[in-house]
Amino acid sequence: MMNELWNEWLPLVVLCTAGLSLMLLLLVWIQGVKLRKLRRKYMSIMGESGVEQLDLVLSSMHDDMNRLRSGIEQHQRRIQQLEGAAARMKSHVGIQRYNAFAEHGSELSFSVAWINDEQDGIVLTGIHGRDHSYVYAKPVEKGQSTYSLSPEEKQALEAAAASRGQAASAKADRD
Repeated sequence: MMNELWNEWLPLVVLCTAGLSLMLLLLVWIQGVKLRKLRRKYMSIMGESGVEQLDLVLSSMHDDMNRLRSGIEQHQRRIQQLEGAAARMKSHVGIQRYNAFAEHGSELSFSVAWINDEQDGIVLTGIHGRDHSYVYAKPVEKGQSTYSLSPEEKQALEAAAASRGQAASAKADRD
């Protein structure tokens, strides 16, 4: 009886085993195709470099990235310091030339204003006469001086303030 049962089910068992073997063979073939694609991608990335320890290469790249980030942060801090220093510099200049005395020509007298972004700075005036020359310096804070300013000195200060506005708009255009 057992023999009959075995003979009866043997073709079905063989058929199922053959089907299962074919399915496994197909699965192995699919995995082989995927492996070949993965190997091609790996070779296109790595090339013929012969790198065998990819984890060390990636770790080195990660360390390099961290060093670069640190350097960028240092540069950004330094740029902020320099921008702060530049704002305090007396970098905006206005000049006004004029004749201080009616009998002298050639506009040999002058007023020059140097101010920073906060309009702090100095107005320097040189008055040239026939027999003498005088130079005066007047401090400026927030666009005002504790000394009275002549019309020419005010014009020089206004010209310096106008150059400050032009510099600010040029900076905004760069940003």
